[in-house]
Amino acid sequence: MSSELLTTAVDPLAEPGEKTILDVRNLQTVFKTDDGLARAVDGVSFDLRERETLAIVGESGCGKSVTAFSILRLVGNPGKVVGGSVEFRGTDLLKLKESEMRRIRGKHISMIFQEPMTSLNPVFTIGRQIMEPLEVHEKLSEEAIERRAVEMLKLVGIPEAENRLGDYPHQFSGGMRQRVMIAMSLMCRPDILIADEPTTALDVTIQAQILRLLRRLQREMGMSVILITHDLGVVAENSHRVAVMYAGRIVEQATAADLFKVPLHPYTIGLFESLPSMHGKGERLRTIPGSVPNPVMMPSGCPFHPRCPLADQYCVQNTPELVELRPEHWVSCWKAKRDGTMPVRRSQPQVVDLSVDVKEQA
Repeated sequence: MSSELLTTAVDPLAEPGEKTILDVRNLQTVFKTDDGLARAVDGVSFDLRERETLAIVGESGCGKSVTAFSILRLVGNPGKVVGGSVEFRGTDLLKLKESEMRRIRGKHISMIFQEPMTSLNPVFTIGRQIMEPLEVHEKLSEEAIERRAVEMLKLVGIPEAENRLGDYPHQFSGGMRQRVMIAMSLMCRPDILIADEPTTALDVTIQAQILRLLRRLQREMGMSVILITHDLGVVAENSHRVAVMYAGRIVEQATAADLFKVPLHPYTIGLFESLPSMHGKGERLRTIPGSVPNPVMMPSGCPFHPRCPLADQYCVQNTPELVELRPEHWVSCWKAKRDGTMPVRRSQPQVVDLSVDVKEQA
């Protein structure tokens, strides 16, 4: 695959399967701080199907990346996963021994981390770093591993790949370093790729090339993708389903088409209204007042109520559960209405508190 091919028309998304490959239920991760326990991930549930791209979107600090690290059990001190399950092909990853988990990471579930310049080791060559996953997970000769590394660098559009294995990260541009990270994460052809803000700090042209590359590789390899981003434009073109996170929880989940057509949660609506419009020349952008709450001191009831223009005393006192209001469209809000019009409070709601006493578990 040459770099010229990456500038062609947008590649279509892979056709997702019906079989669930990853099932996350009530995932809870906390961090011990001097001020108390911070609930970074607070009861997150979602599933991922074969060949599907699920986007997890939300503001910085909402728990997107911590969710990914929790799935791979990469949360270090002072953080700890304290509840829930993460089933990969029927096996709960949270119950595996660390030695068993190491056989999963990189081979079956791989991750592209943010900021490739800090993710790549500056004192080791690109070749050494990209070949490491194969050396750990597969018994191949040194020649076979090097051939695979060259093939993968070519696949992600690195020119003269044979001559670049001995180069160091600083000898690559930002876009090329990101391609190296993609090649490294795909060396063992994983079943699931977690892409954490894969286009951060790249200019828009390079962003488009990287995202087209990911779509093409997903289709060719048949893998599933969890795409973590705050960019709704990226979500629109690169995902089948979307989970919107706020304050450590999923507040809305739907197909990408339905979410963009009929957003139901006030937070999601606020995100869309904050986007610039081609038809709104001269108009000030709308903003969501306030900021994401301190995870150590979460508000009572609905976590969005301090910033929500529709909140009333009921929202302050009661935590909404995630319910299916439209086919495959789930929302956690007392005010949400099925057709997305004039929100009203549902009568006699069933209150479900997703919180747990994590002090004893941490």
